[in-house]
Amino acid sequence: MRITVLALGLLLALPALAQGAPAAPPAQLPAIPPQAQARADTLLIQATEHLIAGRRADAAPLIREALALAGPADDVAKLQDQTQFDVYSRWLEARSAAMKARDFATFARWAWLTSAYRMKGAAERTSETGPVAPDDIDDLFFMAYGLVLAGDETRARAFLAPFLAAADPAYERAFAKDMAQRAVSVQNWGGQDKPRAARLVAFAIAAFDRPAARAPDAVRDLYRVQGQILRTAGDFAGASAAYAKARAPGTPPADAELALMFAMGEVEAGIRAVQQAVGDTPGAPLSRRAADRLIEVAGQTGSGNAATIAIYERVWPLYRRTMKIDDLALQNAGSVLANLYVETGDPAKAEPILIDLLALAEKRWGPESNGALIYVIELAGAVEAQNRMAEAELLYRRIWALSLRYDSFDENDSREAFAGITRTLLARGLVADALAFTADGIARVRKAKDVNEWRRMFYLLTRTDALEASGALAEAEAHAREALALGDSDDKMNIAAMFDDPNVFARARLAHLLERQGRAGQAEPIRRLLLAKIEGNDMIPWEGEYRTEALRALAANLTLQGKEEGARLFAERIAAASRIYGADSPQLLDVAEPFARALLQSGRAGAALAPARIALAARTSARFTGDAARANLSDLALARKRTEAARLMVEAAWKASR
Repeated sequence: MRITVLALGLLLALPALAQGAPAAPPAQLPAIPPQAQARADTLLIQATEHLIAGRRADAAPLIREALALAGPADDVAKLQDQTQFDVYSRWLEARSAAMKARDFATFARWAWLTSAYRMKGAAERTSETGPVAPDDIDDLFFMAYGLVLAGDETRARAFLAPFLAAADPAYERAFAKDMAQRAVSVQNWGGQDKPRAARLVAFAIAAFDRPAARAPDAVRDLYRVQGQILRTAGDFAGASAAYAKARAPGTPPADAELALMFAMGEVEAGIRAVQQAVGDTPGAPLSRRAADRLIEVAGQTGSGNAATIAIYERVWPLYRRTMKIDDLALQNAGSVLANLYVETGDPAKAEPILIDLLALAEKRWGPESNGALIYVIELAGAVEAQNRMAEAELLYRRIWALSLRYDSFDENDSREAFAGITRTLLARGLVADALAFTADGIARVRKAKDVNEWRRMFYLLTRTDALEASGALAEAEAHAREALALGDSDDKMNIAAMFDDPNVFARARLAHLLERQGRAGQAEPIRRLLLAKIEGNDMIPWEGEYRTEALRALAANLTLQGKEEGARLFAERIAAASRIYGADSPQLLDVAEPFARALLQSGRAGAALAPARIALAARTSARFTGDAARANLSDLALARKRTEAARLMVEAAWKASR
């Protein structure tokens, strides 16, 4: 709580600055008195009731009166002649612009007008009689969505009322289905709108989950989304209750609900539930079909590392006993479990799995086969993660030796081996060796004719690591620019929802090197471009690592320049991370440490004290206590990072005192 307050204090103390060039504001409608808008709403709601009941003639004058009250006078006057479609088209464009600008209040007003236009057409259409189809008035669904996101649930409920009261349940079902689909979309791909998903879901559940509810499928979808939201927020009990309500009577738990059981540590209960779902006796030895089903559960988005590890630890021994290396299920299970061990700080557990897989692959396909070499790379990574750099280098050199023998550098294995050798040399302080190795490698790659541009970029960027370590920053910058020239231009670059794009790495590397040389101002446009490109792709999670890393990099750049916008961005991230993950979380460290360092580098030691104190408190918390008897990189890095955090605090305090 104290950290959140501190962060918010930092935030409020800074001026409200734009993060970049402001977006063009959406077209605004003339202001109308609240009483006139309320009267227009009432007329449109009454017209909706008439249209649903099939009284089209009674609806038409009400809609025209409503438009006269709430619509732009010039536009409304043109709705009676041949130009009416031009007016409607402009309204649609304005509605889209308001949505793009995330101005939901303005969006809802434009959606009100487009709804009224379509309702007017349905009421005046002489070729049809009887109740209108839900599709003819579904713009009202869109408007209600905008009203909820704008915080005006009262008006949204009023427009919903005719659908709930309709004799034909199809109207309620159509509205509920539309709202559920929008909730799913906002939760999955909403980007900056994602925090509003909880409000949208809560509104829809309150509206449609009632004793006389007639849209059970949509309601279950809404509870399913609510389960995802609560699961992400760490409310496992609430998520479990929501998932239970998402189940149709008599149906087994869905994958998301099963994955949640494992995430909550209910491993045995989860396994029994899966066994029951596949027709096995709960508590019996694990069968192949139950194991396969568990793998499907583990693949559930958001299941979390702990849940996934718990599942694979049960499945892997069965697969190993009953399958051969030719079976992809065996290969995938071993690799997934090993990689998870490495990612979660237990690389020693990964090593025997990878040694086993490598031996099987070598026996089946040969030591130089692609099937074996992939495990050489993974094993090298696990050994490297245990700080056994010399051993890891030997494994990487096994791959590199094949590249040299066949003069082939276009494979992923070759590129990863090149980077691995460079890393392990630099980690042991062998900078001269790393320089010599990368210089030779780059010369060979430049001569090779069959290496694609992306691979060449990766090789050049690895060379910059060695050059930077040697202090040759200008030469490192030249290599980064050479890599950049091989890739896409700024205009053509399209950052995909993938994390292995040299176009991104080259720009980030160049920006870093410019900042290292005191030219943060030149790096700022690069940092802004990367963030803008990432935010422009709705497939990239808004709060995911890709975007937050780019945001932190921009914040650090601005802080280095002494711009208050940088401190504001950092303060926002500190407040969010402490609220979501806790005051002693790794996510908070990811923000606090670079914030403190950037403030120190920009000469603001006094301001650096607060984030340095946050970083030290988090670094020394119980959540970062490991078993020192395990001689792996996780423990060694823990001790080193704690030392760095203490030094950071001391440096900030010392410089501030002077």
